[in-house]
Amino acid sequence: MPDTHAKRLLVIGAHPDDAEFHAGGLMLKWVGAGHQLKILALTDGSAGHQLIGPRELADIRQTEARAAATLLGAEIDIWDVADGALQPTIELRLRLISAVREFAPDLIVTHRPADYHPDHRACAQLVQDACYLLQVPSIAANAAALHTIPAVLLMADRFTYPRPFRADWVVDTSDCIAGVVELLHCHRSQVYEWLPFTRGIEAPTTNQLAWLRNWYARRPAHLAQTYAEGNATHVEAFEISEYGGRFDPQDMDARVLKP
Repeated sequence: MPDTHAKRLLVIGAHPDDAEFHAGGLMLKWVGAGHQLKILALTDGSAGHQLIGPRELADIRQTEARAAATLLGAEIDIWDVADGALQPTIELRLRLISAVREFAPDLIVTHRPADYHPDHRACAQLVQDACYLLQVPSIAANAAALHTIPAVLLMADRFTYPRPFRADWVVDTSDCIAGVVELLHCHRSQVYEWLPFTRGIEAPTTNQLAWLRNWYARRPAHLAQTYAEGNATHVEAFEISEYGGRFDPQDMDARVLKP
């Protein structure tokens, strides 16, 4: 029998590893507190490698993403849209509306429209464009309209145009960095091959988890230095989107993230 008190989180990323990079700690805390999680990647991730071709890479990244979702105990769906070619079309808007309605989340987490990657911006635009229409029955009528619009949070980035990120909710992830690294470790083609290649560094072939933890932890540590209060050494920060429903950070901390 389903738990009627369980909250439902839908993390919508442009690529199969975006959820883990930007909200891995939140996802771990969410499922650890007994709530339901789904990851939705809007592209197949088929462009992110310097040596492997798109068709083979799409299969590899599908396997990697499903391994991470298994660790989380999460549902996952990866769309058959080519990496690097995501556009906020009406066709994909309708597809997204149907997908959101079918899962009926209490909370959506996605990219900010100011993010650096065109796929990230297109993903953010699709979510933004879908929000109001989620409750309009005649739009995407194949899936029942929602009675209320879910709250929407935007993942942190460092970009300032047209305006910088605003940290409305800060989650202390100091106690789950090891878990996030385990999730990222599933995405081997990215964390040990593609991303080091784009940064002009070489990942080791031994002691990879230790290297990955050190490499990844710089980002949440930087966020903690900027936004954290108290003794938090690592955090994930999120901005509330005005296109979503009501979100109360204090209520979320007290009632949802506590197991």
